[in-house]
Amino acid sequence: MNAVQQWTAGICLAVLAVSLLQHLMPEGAMRRMAELTAGAFFLCAVLIPLMRAAPDFSILLNLRPGTVEQEFAGTVQRQQEQAIRESVTSLITAQLSQEGIPVQGIEVDVNMGEDGSIHMNQITVTLPAEYAGACFRASSILSSVLGLEAEVTADAGEQEAE
Repeated sequence: MNAVQQWTAGICLAVLAVSLLQHLMPEGAMRRMAELTAGAFFLCAVLIPLMRAAPDFSILLNLRPGTVEQEFAGTVQRQQEQAIRESVTSLITAQLSQEGIPVQGIEVDVNMGEDGSIHMNQITVTLPAEYAGACFRASSILSSVLGLEAEVTADAGEQEAE
Protein backbone atom coordinates (compact mmCIF):
# COMPACT_ATOMS: atom_id res chain seq x y z
CA MET A 1 0.00 0.00 0.00
CA ASN A 2 2.94 2.27 0.72
CA ALA A 3 4.02 1.99 -2.94
CA VAL A 4 0.60 3.21 -4.09
CA GLN A 5 0.82 6.21 -1.77
CA GLN A 6 4.30 7.04 -3.05
CA TRP A 7 3.13 6.71 -6.64
CA THR A 8 0.14 8.97 -5.99
CA ALA A 9 2.35 11.54 -4.25
CA GLY A 10 4.75 11.44 -7.19
CA ILE A 11 1.93 12.07 -9.64
CA CYS A 12 0.62 14.97 -7.53
CA LEU A 13 4.08 16.53 -7.40
CA ALA A 14 4.46 16.08 -11.15
CA VAL A 15 1.09 17.77 -11.73
CA LEU A 16 2.13 20.68 -9.50
CA ALA A 17 5.48 21.04 -11.26
CA VAL A 18 3.88 20.95 -14.71
CA SER A 19 1.21 23.47 -13.68
CA LEU A 20 3.79 25.84 -12.24
CA LEU A 21 5.90 25.56 -15.36
CA GLN A 22 2.91 26.31 -17.61
CA HIS A 23 2.00 29.42 -15.65
CA LEU A 24 5.54 30.76 -15.70
CA MET A 25 6.14 30.26 -19.44
CA PRO A 26 5.39 33.14 -21.83
CA GLU A 27 3.20 32.68 -24.90
CA GLY A 28 4.76 31.58 -28.17
CA ALA A 29 6.89 28.79 -29.55
CA MET A 30 8.79 28.36 -26.30
CA ARG A 31 5.55 27.65 -24.44
CA ARG A 32 4.61 24.88 -26.88
CA MET A 33 8.04 23.28 -26.45
CA ALA A 34 7.68 23.53 -22.67
CA GLU A 35 4.22 21.90 -22.84
CA LEU A 36 5.63 19.05 -24.90
CA THR A 37 8.46 18.57 -22.41
CA ALA A 38 6.06 18.78 -19.49
CA GLY A 39 3.81 16.16 -21.08
CA ALA A 40 6.75 13.80 -21.53
CA PHE A 41 7.83 14.43 -17.93
CA PHE A 42 4.33 13.73 -16.64
CA LEU A 43 4.06 10.55 -18.72
CA CYS A 44 7.36 9.33 -17.29
CA ALA A 45 6.24 10.22 -13.77
CA VAL A 46 3.18 7.98 -14.25
CA LEU A 47 4.67 5.06 -16.18
CA ILE A 48 8.12 4.51 -14.64
CA PRO A 49 6.85 3.67 -11.14
CA LEU A 50 4.24 1.38 -12.71
CA MET A 51 6.88 -0.51 -14.66
CA ARG A 52 9.05 -0.86 -11.54
CA ALA A 53 6.15 -1.98 -9.37
CA ALA A 54 4.76 -4.45 -11.87
CA PRO A 55 7.58 -5.91 -13.99
CA ASP A 56 5.18 -8.59 -15.27
CA PHE A 57 3.18 -5.80 -16.92
CA SER A 58 5.98 -5.43 -19.47
CA ILE A 59 5.31 -9.01 -20.62
CA LEU A 60 1.85 -7.94 -21.71
CA LEU A 61 3.45 -5.25 -23.83
CA ASN A 62 6.09 -7.71 -25.07
CA LEU A 63 8.79 -5.40 -23.71
CA ARG A 64 10.81 -7.74 -21.57
CA PRO A 65 13.91 -6.07 -20.16
CA GLY A 66 16.90 -6.69 -22.38
CA THR A 67 14.90 -7.92 -25.38
CA VAL A 68 15.62 -4.90 -27.53
CA GLU A 69 19.28 -4.93 -26.57
CA GLN A 70 19.57 -8.65 -27.30
CA GLU A 71 17.90 -8.27 -30.69
CA PHE A 72 20.19 -5.36 -31.53
CA ALA A 73 23.29 -7.29 -30.46
CA GLY A 74 22.16 -10.28 -32.54
CA THR A 75 21.61 -8.08 -35.58
CA VAL A 76 25.02 -6.46 -35.19
CA GLN A 77 26.66 -9.87 -34.82
CA ARG A 78 24.96 -11.21 -37.96
CA GLN A 79 26.04 -8.11 -39.89
CA GLN A 80 29.63 -8.52 -38.70
CA GLU A 81 29.66 -12.19 -39.67
CA GLN A 82 28.24 -11.33 -43.11
CA ALA A 83 30.85 -8.59 -43.60
CA ILE A 84 33.63 -11.06 -42.69
CA ARG A 85 32.21 -13.63 -45.13
CA GLU A 86 32.06 -11.05 -47.92
CA SER A 87 35.58 -9.80 -47.18
CA VAL A 88 37.09 -13.30 -47.16
CA THR A 89 35.14 -14.22 -50.31
CA SER A 90 36.41 -11.18 -52.22
CA LEU A 91 39.98 -11.81 -51.00
CA ILE A 92 39.85 -15.44 -52.15
CA THR A 93 38.35 -14.49 -55.52
CA ALA A 94 40.97 -11.78 -56.09
CA GLN A 95 43.91 -13.99 -55.11
CA LEU A 96 42.87 -16.93 -57.25
CA SER A 97 41.96 -14.79 -60.26
CA GLN A 98 45.46 -13.23 -60.07
CA GLU A 99 46.79 -16.76 -60.44
CA GLY A 100 44.44 -17.48 -63.34
CA ILE A 101 42.19 -19.82 -61.36
CA PRO A 102 38.47 -19.07 -61.68
CA VAL A 103 36.21 -19.66 -58.70
CA GLN A 104 32.77 -21.21 -59.02
CA GLY A 105 31.69 -20.99 -55.39
CA ILE A 106 32.94 -20.06 -51.93
CA GLU A 107 31.48 -20.97 -48.56
CA VAL A 108 32.85 -19.41 -45.40
CA ASP A 109 31.63 -20.67 -42.03
CA VAL A 110 32.18 -17.83 -39.54
CA ASN A 111 31.02 -17.46 -35.95
CA MET A 112 31.58 -14.67 -33.46
CA GLY A 113 32.38 -15.62 -29.87
CA GLU A 114 30.76 -14.05 -26.82
CA ASP A 115 33.95 -12.05 -26.28
CA GLY A 116 33.86 -10.71 -29.86
CA SER A 117 36.46 -13.15 -31.18
CA ILE A 118 36.14 -14.39 -34.74
CA HIS A 119 36.09 -18.12 -35.46
CA MET A 120 36.49 -19.31 -39.04
CA ASN A 121 35.35 -22.88 -38.84
CA GLN A 122 35.68 -23.88 -42.48
CA ILE A 123 36.39 -22.34 -45.86
CA THR A 124 35.30 -24.32 -48.91
CA VAL A 125 36.21 -23.18 -52.41
CA THR A 126 34.74 -24.83 -55.47
CA LEU A 127 36.53 -24.58 -58.82
CA PRO A 128 35.05 -25.40 -62.23
CA ALA A 129 35.49 -29.06 -63.22
CA GLU A 130 38.11 -28.24 -65.88
CA TYR A 131 40.36 -26.77 -63.15
CA ALA A 132 40.40 -29.94 -61.03
CA GLY A 133 44.18 -30.14 -61.45
CA ALA A 134 44.61 -26.70 -59.88
CA CYS A 135 42.96 -27.60 -56.57
CA PHE A 136 46.22 -28.31 -54.74
CA ARG A 137 47.86 -25.12 -56.03
CA ALA A 138 44.77 -23.08 -55.07
CA SER A 139 44.79 -24.64 -51.61
CA SER A 140 48.44 -23.74 -51.03
CA ILE A 141 47.87 -20.16 -52.30
CA LEU A 142 44.93 -19.69 -49.94
CA SER A 143 46.84 -21.26 -47.06
CA SER A 144 49.65 -18.73 -47.48
CA VAL A 145 47.30 -15.75 -47.96
CA LEU A 146 44.71 -16.56 -45.28
CA GLY A 147 46.88 -18.43 -42.82
CA LEU A 148 44.13 -21.06 -42.72
CA GLU A 149 43.61 -24.33 -44.51
CA ALA A 150 40.90 -24.07 -47.14
CA GLU A 151 39.11 -27.04 -48.62
CA VAL A 152 39.37 -26.71 -52.39
CA THR A 153 37.25 -28.99 -54.58
CA ALA A 154 36.38 -29.24 -58.23
CA ASP A 155 32.79 -28.87 -59.43
CA ALA A 156 32.24 -32.62 -59.55
CA GLY A 157 32.27 -32.54 -55.75
CA GLU A 158 35.49 -34.57 -55.40
CA GLN A 159 37.89 -33.27 -52.85
CA GLU A 160 41.27 -32.65 -54.47
CA ALA A 161 43.22 -30.87 -51.75
CA GLU A 162 42.70 -29.98 -48.14
